[in-house]
Amino acid sequence: MTQAGQACADGESALSRGDTTAAEHHFRHALALIGAQTGDSTTEDVAATAAGDTVTDDATGCARLAARALTGTGRVLLARAEIAAAEAKFERARALRPAAAGPLHWLGCAAAHRGDLAAAERHLTASLACAVPHSRSLVQRAYVRARAGDVAAALSDLRTAALAAPLDDEARWVEAALSGRSAREVALRLRRAALTAPGALGEGTKTHDEGAGTPDAGTGTHDGRNGLRAGELIDAARGLDPTPWSFVPLHAVALVRSGRRAAALALLDDAVRHDPADHRVTHTLAVALLNSPPKEGSSLWERCVAAWAALLHDAGFWEHALTTAARRYGVPVDPSLMPALRAGVREVLERRMPDDGATARVAPGPLLQREADAAKLLAAVGGLPSAGGGGGPLFCGPLRIAELGRSAEFGAFAAARDAASAASAASAAPAASSYPSLTYAFSELGFAQLLLGQDKAADALAALSELRCPGCRAGGGPGAAAVCEPGCARFDELNPGYAGLPDKHRRLSLDARGLALEARLSMGRAELAAVRPDFGAAAAYWRRALVHSRELDRYRETQTAVVDMALGAARAAHREGRLSLAVDTLDMTRSVIGANARARLEGQLARVLADRGISVANDEEALLDQPAADLRRSVAFNPHLLRAQVSLGAVLRGLAGARWSSGSLSGARVTLREAVDRLTAALALFPDDPDLEEQREAAVADLDHVMWQPDESEQ
Repeated sequence: MTQAGQACADGESALSRGDTTAAEHHFRHALALIGAQTGDSTTEDVAATAAGDTVTDDATGCARLAARALTGTGRVLLARAEIAAAEAKFERARALRPAAAGPLHWLGCAAAHRGDLAAAERHLTASLACAVPHSRSLVQRAYVRARAGDVAAALSDLRTAALAAPLDDEARWVEAALSGRSAREVALRLRRAALTAPGALGEGTKTHDEGAGTPDAGTGTHDGRNGLRAGELIDAARGLDPTPWSFVPLHAVALVRSGRRAAALALLDDAVRHDPADHRVTHTLAVALLNSPPKEGSSLWERCVAAWAALLHDAGFWEHALTTAARRYGVPVDPSLMPALRAGVREVLERRMPDDGATARVAPGPLLQREADAAKLLAAVGGLPSAGGGGGPLFCGPLRIAELGRSAEFGAFAAARDAASAASAASAAPAASSYPSLTYAFSELGFAQLLLGQDKAADALAALSELRCPGCRAGGGPGAAAVCEPGCARFDELNPGYAGLPDKHRRLSLDARGLALEARLSMGRAELAAVRPDFGAAAAYWRRALVHSRELDRYRETQTAVVDMALGAARAAHREGRLSLAVDTLDMTRSVIGANARARLEGQLARVLADRGISVANDEEALLDQPAADLRRSVAFNPHLLRAQVSLGAVLRGLAGARWSSGSLSGARVTLREAVDRLTAALALFPDDPDLEEQREAAVADLDHVMWQPDESEQ
């Protein structure tokens, strides 16, 4: 019988873990072993064999084990709410061992589940009258009596049970409720009972086996449904004491384990609103949302993104993570690992986020990037102070700000911070007044700002083309402005950085135009950097940027930016020996820019044209018309470029010789007269320069010689 006894023990262990499938297997195996030992072919015959006229030690052992296995099988059935089948098993066990308390106890539990409280009390009382009473019968009878309305008898049973052994958390909250304790005290005991319920936190802790049920819930069986029991206890506690309370993360886990994910999320949402700076609650909410099944629409993902972004730059959360890791691994964890850990978490989150934004306002991936970058900016200025100064600062993105209903408050905070940053930047370096803007980051402009930072100017420009909420978009039509209507209820929610500003709609529109200006400037620069630049496209982008700049009163600033970009691109091409590319770049920019900003371009253009003209002229096989044209333009742009003046004289003399050789004596005369005139003018700027004087004397001599030659075309 050793094997049968072990099978029964294994079944009871499985029951304590809530694994009814394994438990049933072990109990049936035990009954099969007992049947084989007694020579009976079926488990139904075991009772008859064990209860035969001839009583032996072996028969008694078989009866005891058979009763134990039948009771265990009945408990499995009771856990599955198969009450009638469970009672049949308990009755068989009682027939085998009429004086044993176990079958009577479980018959009482089964009767309680059927609602037959009188039969339940009778069986439990009989169990208590046995030589060795069941250890839980007194508490179970208290539950039955409480459900029947006999409060005094129920209290008496609980107090008597407490004298024998400490009451568990289930019994304590029942005792507190029956004793008339305060609602808050009963709620506290309910919460404790929920947390210690088997399976509430995913643990296999062994506790008492119950079946009669507590007064409010009606069922407390120790099986796979104990998670549901934990959820019911938490609901009851919140009904008695709805105010926020400690250990919310643990209670939320218990609700999730009980299959009550929506209730867990609601609980965590309430706790976040009570203390949004508590990273323990936010972390639990973030994990629960990340592992929630997908739903219609984007609200779940937006909540998930908001929670994770609030954690990514919360120093308290990461310090706690390092402390926990050090405790887990038993070695100190260097704080320098924190940035890498944060980046790793963000990377994992980005991989988990779905890319399909068909049902969402913005796809979750870009939304997480915007939220995280905004949270980083907010963390850099110390976070948003708590409302009323009663808690820690808040580190998060715009979604969390909107969830908490603090958009107007944040708008005032962001405006003050941006004004201070702008003043500081202007005083430190007037020519470089750009600074990270909280106002932009905490608005619909944040997406464009993010894309600009990733060198995706075209995508940023597309993002700026539509900043309205879905409602305003549906009602506005294609010709409406890109921002929400003045009366839009969702404007502050989507743009907390602008909330509270008296001219918030106009400000958003102007700032969007400013980002569009930056995008077009960047797109023009990108065209110049391409392997095959599209100068027409670059010119179009920059012309449009200059139009924006006039509307924003930033025309001179934008002109300077365009010229700087063109000069940079031209210098790079010049260094690489791509002189024609440098010339084309400067010519295109000169056609776009106003006359007041052309001087810097023309100075560089003069140098590049001179270099190109001289380079081509030095090629013995090249024609001199193009070098002459380049040097004429170079001198026109910068007459003080001596190298160009001297080279122009030499090239014009060479060009005249080429025309004479080709039979055009008149063309040679015209070219030489031009050379003499230009060299004479150059000497006025550079008196007594030997190279210029030498070139002029040579040009005069050439002209005199050519003038005496007969021109066949004239004859």
